[in-house]
Amino acid sequence: MATRNVSLTDKLDAFVEERVQSGDYQNASEVIRTGLRLLKEREEEYSAKVAAINAAGQVGLDEIERGEFIELAPDEIGPWLQSLGRSGLNE
Repeated sequence: MATRNVSLTDKLDAFVEERVQSGDYQNASEVIRTGLRLLKEREEEYSAKVAAINAAGQVGLDEIERGEFIELAPDEIGPWLQSLGRSGLNE
């Protein structure tokens, strides 16, 4: 296992110490590792969301290129959404 020295703000150091003193963790390294695991999970989730949004955007762009779209004037959007059974406008 690799060893690293890290500098923490007084606030973060106090938080780490509180977690150890609570008995939830045996030592500061466990607290830091848990924090890093959570950060890694959050970044992976974010990347997955960005990839899904990009894929959905590409689907839309492909549909536009094939001419599979309708044009609506601003005053037609509300009624069109209502015809789909949902409203995206606050009236």
